[in-house]
Amino acid sequence: MSEKKNFKTAALMKEMMRNYYAQGATAKEKGIPVAWVTAVFPVEILYAAGIFPYYPENFGALASARKVADKLSLYAEAKGYAHDLCGYARCGIGDVYATEHPVGEILAPDVIFCCNTQCGTLPKWFEAASRHYNVPYFLLDSPQIPDQPEELITDYYVDQLKEMISFLEEITGEPFDYGRLAEVLRLSNETCRLWNEVLDTSAMKPAPFGFFDACFHMAPIVTMRGTPEAVNYYRALKEEVDERINKGIPAIPNERYKIYFDHIPLWPKLRWLSDLFASHNCLVAVSQYTHSWAYSFDLERPLESLAENYTEEFVNRSFEYRLQLKMNFFKKYGVDGFVLFSNRSCKPTSLGLYDKRSVLNERTGLPGVVFDADMSDLRFFSEAQILARLEPFFEQLASSR
Repeated sequence: MSEKKNFKTAALMKEMMRNYYAQGATAKEKGIPVAWVTAVFPVEILYAAGIFPYYPENFGALASARKVADKLSLYAEAKGYAHDLCGYARCGIGDVYATEHPVGEILAPDVIFCCNTQCGTLPKWFEAASRHYNVPYFLLDSPQIPDQPEELITDYYVDQLKEMISFLEEITGEPFDYGRLAEVLRLSNETCRLWNEVLDTSAMKPAPFGFFDACFHMAPIVTMRGTPEAVNYYRALKEEVDERINKGIPAIPNERYKIYFDHIPLWPKLRWLSDLFASHNCLVAVSQYTHSWAYSFDLERPLESLAENYTEEFVNRSFEYRLQLKMNFFKKYGVDGFVLFSNRSCKPTSLGLYDKRSVLNERTGLPGVVFDADMSDLRFFSEAQILARLEPFFEQLASSR
């Protein structure tokens, strides 16, 4: 059996992220404000304003992948924060109070920006951080879209973007450059296009790229979207993926089944899960999580386009919309089954998963399974319990064939 080959661009990505964090550490020396931001936030506006965006959620993911989330969480819990709070929040809060910093110290902000498109935890975490660091805090409010997008919601969000731009002008002391915003949006469009072209290769059989690869390579699309560095990186990644296609190098040896995975990966056990699926000839091909950065901005209507893209994320949509989105992925990628991760750290993405499994199975006939764990904290991980859920699922795949 052939061995899984590592991506050459992995070294480039690690170097890029080292440079990114180094830039954040030196930003204040250069007089560049450091802003905390959330993943589903119109970061393009901050890049256009010349502000350095920093993602505490990425800090949490890094701490989780390094298997130290439980240690950092203890510091947060000692300050009265609940152990069932989001693992990213516990990592970020815990590092502030920690005496040791196993993945480096979380970067202190000069200003904090947040949105509630993803969940209600982030606004409260960032509000607490603004009090701790004594820095300004700006919240973008995104009403949930129960059915179809509405012009009223877009207009409401655009008004907030204009207010945020005025707020940025006060911070920077400079008028906002809409020409610069257009260039950032162009780069963001190109980055998202390249990223999604790479993800689409997972529909091939055998595929050169899969979900676990995407989890590793997604950091620049989150943190550096709208920069030339991100465009260059995903061009290099796409070239390498195309090279693998030409040489017949698969993402996993002996691919037999394609799997849909929902949603955030189990960071401290990513390799374990990857090897487990591969050992059953299963390529985890697709997930809503890694497809969340499928933005396409209209440069002729920048603020309206930003509002539409950032309010219409699937986490801000209805139960039925999420079901339809999953089924669209099932069809496009030709999956043979689906795995739903009930993540105690992320309740908005885990809401109704057992009902979703039943509905998806009824509508598609595909086998599916739900397993429970925490995306960050190994105190809430049981290998035996997860195997007890997944092994019968693998048997179902084989019998359905």
